[in-house]
Amino acid sequence: MATKSKKSKLYRLRYKGIAVFLFFTFAVSIFFCGIVGVNISRKWSWDVINADTVYDTEEFREAFSRTLDRAVQADIYYQNEDRVSKGAAVDRNDLLNGFKRYYGIIDGIITGNTEINAAYNGLLLHGEIPESLQGNLEEYRNLVESRLPAYYKMYIQRQLDEYKNCIRYLAGVRNFLYYVEDENGNVVGGNAAKGEISQEARTLVLSAGFSSDHLGENPYYFDTYENPVLEKSNFKFYGAIRDPLLPGDEFYDLWQGFGFAKKSIPILSCVSAVSLLGMLLSVIYLVRVTGQTERRGKIQLGMVDRLYNEVHFLLVAFFGCIAGFTAHTLVDTIRQGAVLYLVTAAILLNYLLSVARQLKNKSFFRNTWISVSIRRMSELFTGSTFRGWMVIVMLCYALGNCVIMGVMVMAPYYGYAELAVLAGVVLVCFNGLCMYWFVRALRSLKEIMISVKESAKGNFSYQLDLNKISPSFLNFAEDVANIQEGFKNAVDDAVKGERMKAELITNVSHDLKTPLTSIISYVELLKHEDLKNERAKGFIAVLYEKSYRLKHLIEDLIEASKASSGNLAVAKMRVDYKQLTLQAMGELEDKTNAAGLTFKLSCDEPVFIDADGGHMWRILENLLSNVIKYAMRNSRIYVDIFKMDGYGVLVMKNISATPIDFDETRLTERFVRGDASRTTEGSGLGLSITQSLAEIQGGTFGIQVDGDLFKAIVSIPLWEEDEEEENEVDTL
Repeated sequence: MATKSKKSKLYRLRYKGIAVFLFFTFAVSIFFCGIVGVNISRKWSWDVINADTVYDTEEFREAFSRTLDRAVQADIYYQNEDRVSKGAAVDRNDLLNGFKRYYGIIDGIITGNTEINAAYNGLLLHGEIPESLQGNLEEYRNLVESRLPAYYKMYIQRQLDEYKNCIRYLAGVRNFLYYVEDENGNVVGGNAAKGEISQEARTLVLSAGFSSDHLGENPYYFDTYENPVLEKSNFKFYGAIRDPLLPGDEFYDLWQGFGFAKKSIPILSCVSAVSLLGMLLSVIYLVRVTGQTERRGKIQLGMVDRLYNEVHFLLVAFFGCIAGFTAHTLVDTIRQGAVLYLVTAAILLNYLLSVARQLKNKSFFRNTWISVSIRRMSELFTGSTFRGWMVIVMLCYALGNCVIMGVMVMAPYYGYAELAVLAGVVLVCFNGLCMYWFVRALRSLKEIMISVKESAKGNFSYQLDLNKISPSFLNFAEDVANIQEGFKNAVDDAVKGERMKAELITNVSHDLKTPLTSIISYVELLKHEDLKNERAKGFIAVLYEKSYRLKHLIEDLIEASKASSGNLAVAKMRVDYKQLTLQAMGELEDKTNAAGLTFKLSCDEPVFIDADGGHMWRILENLLSNVIKYAMRNSRIYVDIFKMDGYGVLVMKNISATPIDFDETRLTERFVRGDASRTTEGSGLGLSITQSLAEIQGGTFGIQVDGDLFKAIVSIPLWEEDEEEENEVDTL
């Protein structure tokens, strides 16, 4: 037993919640490891794993190449700003090709027989231009003379901007050392001396036809090292990298990033592996216990398990596509990515657990759309449903007519006229037989409709003869017969219950009143005895008071039971709502004055209601008694009587002496009182009786509370009288 109990603990909701929490914790860990890994991979290639130093990485080579390009461009190609401004660094072919591309000029006869002059402001003719192209020649000449000078200036300005950008970039580099010398060994540019560069271990020497690379353990060359500027010049380039690096430029940032990446990759790998293993174990545990509360217990399927598995899979796949698209295009913060990632993980986990529950319940394949469709199609041919019979009959009828009519049409074509006549006879007989079955089915439907109509009238003793029902409506008829039997049993039980309730009320009222009357009589006799003991007199007074209270409670209980069960007789008559209310207030005037209450009655016109006078008297008595008990002392009670929508409405409003801190709808329930401490007298049945008495007279009773304002509303149907009666009343 102990072993079973321990194993069963694993199925508790608390442990499942812990497993889910661990699953998402490991998922978050993998997410952030992935974020850090992606950031590293965006900046570093895979060789960062095997590289010993930052100098052996592709990223360092690329940074060095960019810096070298700018140094060569600034000190070898452009050399100085004055040279660029004078146009000495202009590449004629590059300038003219750019001009042609900019204005859409295509080389042809005209460009082949002309040449742009050295000043880039005119055109020189070297060959013959056909007469038909003279107009095009003039257009080309005007374009060169008017547009090329401006384009030439723009080209030089672009070179100046590029030169200045290179100078600014090189000024911000602290760890890249270089100098350039010409063929005679004269220094023409750089930011360091030759001796300073020679002291560094990581150096590079480039010239036309010669190169020496000592930057890293595994040297390799980019296109930059085959720079055409160096190939076409007599300059020699000496470069080096400081070791150790100084902070403040791109090379130092690469060195720091390389150190972070080298330290982070093993940690990220270990954390990711542990988190992945933790997620896997959490999923295995959840798959094992999902849908169960105890070992080998019944599988409990969830709401999501009602989806067809194909539909569920397509929804998950669709969400996965949307999530992937959103992550790729719309997500721009880690918080948004984390939320999307966790939602995706939750949906995948929910889908996996749904599949696990269905597999454990052996309902996975049964809950597929294909399986359900096959079962429903098979039902059409089993005769178990009306729909199935109808489909079968319609298919057979249509197929039979098509076959017979096809024989009638095709037989004469092949020379079998007698067969066509026979097919016509068969067609008539077939349709006649189908008509007979159809009429018989309609008779069965008529029998069912008659049975339903009898049930609607309350005649549950009517029996539907199932032998007269055709097979197509048999299941439907059986369902109707079962419903009739169920209604009949329910009505019999209800009648029996009401009879027992009435008998119980009668017997209890008699059995309780008889001994209680004796008790009250003997208490009154004791009150008239000459008792010398004052304490005994007090006891008798309390006994007398409580006996009468018990008597009223029993009477209220019996009356409430009769009212709620509808056993009270109602003798409706023409009742003056206003006068009856005034009379009730007059009867309770002493109690009203003792409580310091003042009634304000408002009734602009006579209101005659169709009601039972005795029941209305009890309603008013209960309402007034309730007001006297619970209204604030020395306050006013407002009573409004008016007509509205065919009803005579009485509204009684008062301020409660105690805060109303409960639901007003409960006040009409039995044994619910306005004071929770129950310090006042009362049975808690008054308002319940009032509601029942109002309802058996065709009226309504409601309560509204606004702060401490208590409002009771009694609506009773108005008395309807013809015009002659009204004239007679007016005459009297």
